[in-house]
Amino acid sequence: MPFGQLRRGDEQMIQTDMKDVIRDLVFGMEDGLVSNLGLVLGVYIGHGEAYAIILAGSASMFAGAFSMSAGSYLSSKSQREVYEHEIESTKKELIDNPKKCYMEMRSSFIKEGLDKKQVDDLFKKSPKYRHPEFVCNYMVQKKVGISKEKLEIPFRNAIGMFFSFLLGSSFPIAPFVFISVDAAAITSSALTICALFGMGMAKAKFTKLNWFKSGLEVVLIGLGAGVIGYLVGLAFGHL
Repeated sequence: MPFGQLRRGDEQMIQTDMKDVIRDLVFGMEDGLVSNLGLVLGVYIGHGEAYAIILAGSASMFAGAFSMSAGSYLSSKSQREVYEHEIESTKKELIDNPKKCYMEMRSSFIKEGLDKKQVDDLFKKSPKYRHPEFVCNYMVQKKVGISKEKLEIPFRNAIGMFFSFLLGSSFPIAPFVFISVDAAAITSSALTICALFGMGMAKAKFTKLNWFKSGLEVVLIGLGAGVIGYLVGLAFGHL
């Protein structure tokens, strides 16, 4: 293979990795935008001073980013551990009872639409289908519903989620650093709504929904969080 030329499998893996990175960026930013908008508006209506809003928003921003990144890390790590456990278990089963494993794989091929003759030809003409590693990976993929190529990388996911949440959380806070509190509250809401709509549009790439519907849905969720924060600040701000 010439230097720099990627195999099709490598290209698919890179595309999958890029999709995972973009997905984490979108969802992390969305969570940061929604959670901090409600907090900022609640503190604004309840206290009204810029330093309190910036302090509360910053604390929420970093605590939320750590919490989300830890959750993403543990989720990805658990997925990988389940897969690796199934691999080891299937390897042992393949050694102890190889005939059973091959028969299970043949049955699976038939269920997927191949007839017995096609399956026999496949095993005779393509040695890879008899290779223990292929059999092991195929059977585990059928059990857990994910292939080795699609396993997520825990540390990368955690880092991506941390910084995307930080970025999203900064939108509602930023105006209070530069302009008066009342003007900042309006600017913060408008800026966050625009960002939420953009995140909804980006999310449509993964959910396959209509981009406008997806954007509007995320905006409504963000507005809901903002209204709840506003009402809480209104109710408890003068206690």
